[in-house]
Amino acid sequence: MQPTSLAVEGTLCAESAGRPTEAKLGPVTTESDEQAAFRLLAQQVGQRSYQNWFAGKVSLKLDANLLIMGVASPFLLTWMQKKFSSEIYATAIACIGPAAEYRFEVDPVLARQEMSSKDQPGSATVTAETSAGKPQPQAERKSERIDEGHKPAQPSPYKGRRFADLSTFVTGKSNQLAYMATLQASEQPGALYNPLFIHGGVGLGKTHLLEGFYRKIRQQYPSLQVVFLTAESFGNYFSKALQERSLPSFRQRFRNVDVLIIDDIDFFESKRIFQEELLHTIKHLESHGRQLIFSSDRHPRLLTKMSEELTTRFLSGLVCRVESPETELRLQIARQRALQLKTPITEGALEYVARRFSQNVRELEGAMNCLQTWHVMTKQKITTTMARQVLADLERDCIRIVKLDDIKQIVCTTFGISEADLNSSRRSRNISQPRMLAMFLARKLTQAAYSEIGDFFGGRNHSTVMFAEKKVRQWLKNQNSIRVALQDWSTEDIIESLEQQLLAS
Repeated sequence: MQPTSLAVEGTLCAESAGRPTEAKLGPVTTESDEQAAFRLLAQQVGQRSYQNWFAGKVSLKLDANLLIMGVASPFLLTWMQKKFSSEIYATAIACIGPAAEYRFEVDPVLARQEMSSKDQPGSATVTAETSAGKPQPQAERKSERIDEGHKPAQPSPYKGRRFADLSTFVTGKSNQLAYMATLQASEQPGALYNPLFIHGGVGLGKTHLLEGFYRKIRQQYPSLQVVFLTAESFGNYFSKALQERSLPSFRQRFRNVDVLIIDDIDFFESKRIFQEELLHTIKHLESHGRQLIFSSDRHPRLLTKMSEELTTRFLSGLVCRVESPETELRLQIARQRALQLKTPITEGALEYVARRFSQNVRELEGAMNCLQTWHVMTKQKITTTMARQVLADLERDCIRIVKLDDIKQIVCTTFGISEADLNSSRRSRNISQPRMLAMFLARKLTQAAYSEIGDFFGGRNHSTVMFAEKKVRQWLKNQNSIRVALQDWSTEDIIESLEQQLLAS
């Protein structure tokens, strides 16, 4: 076991038995203790690693029996502990002897130098190559964004995309956990919540969080290599590498990054070859302490066409859910949008918008954009009455017509059963529970009568549908669980997930 902190006497010990790295080191009498420590450290880690990671980038202090290594940031502190703890410990023993102890700490002087380097223009605009299987030193690494339509091997000339900022993300009960996890992971990439998996319905802010994470990482650690892309783009790059027989180059590019951010990971469902490549990429990056962050429209366990090993990788970090915004949060978002657009609007009109557009943030922002356009045209302040009139057509267009066949397909896909099973007379729990949920949703989301629903789901009578509706309400009241993909889920969570998929289809 390695000690967590270290101590030093200031003289070199070259006679300790059983330590070959020390036996070849003679006593130093003409150099300072710190200089000697640096020289011994170079022998322990090798000249190449020493030049890349230590020379001019760390500080060493000897205090009694303690060797203190100073670094520029908490991220580097975590990285050094993982990568070089044994070499630092050996250096401490070589300097001090068997009683040696060591400690890492953030050096304020180095931290200020790091911040100064961040302010220099062009510090994060050039794409850097990396040596195969090895991370580049922080001082030499460059941030990278891979955008659709641009080769990852070249610096991206794409400057049209404006990445969202975490500071503009409005938080509430529905998204607080995901926001805090994203913020904390950005402070110490690779050390916390790895991988970080954010899931939720469309238009709830998942991409905003990922873009904000990317932007914050580039601001705080401009020397790190960061890649942000959609799952579809990852698949396109991989397909192109297969066609051009350039897989080694593809793998070197994606497996040598410090931070990998992939949006809409659910795109990989049913695409086995993409899943295998992603799995090996995740394994490699995790083994090197790199940060991973993904987003999806569903919880990993509800990605039923994803490989089990890939699913467990997603579950091994932190899974955060972004829910539909509550009324208070929608009101905050509407106020913020009105301020951004400089729209004169009454509090009553804001409350009306927050009440009526409740499914996701995009609908809400679209409504505010519509009101802003009307204000520009008429130069009038927006009141509740005006908001109701202007948004009448928009509300009608936002209505999603759910069909019985839509419900059947979504339920079968989620539970991994066939439509024939759902319509059959089988009463096993893995069939009867999805069937009752489908009937419940049909009553809730469609105008179909009991008899019509019963006839659609296998020619059943209306009393069967009434019983199913009553049964599901009991499950909700008693907070019962339902098994999906070998894991138990609350009835409320399953119904909400099914509704989100139906309304977003």
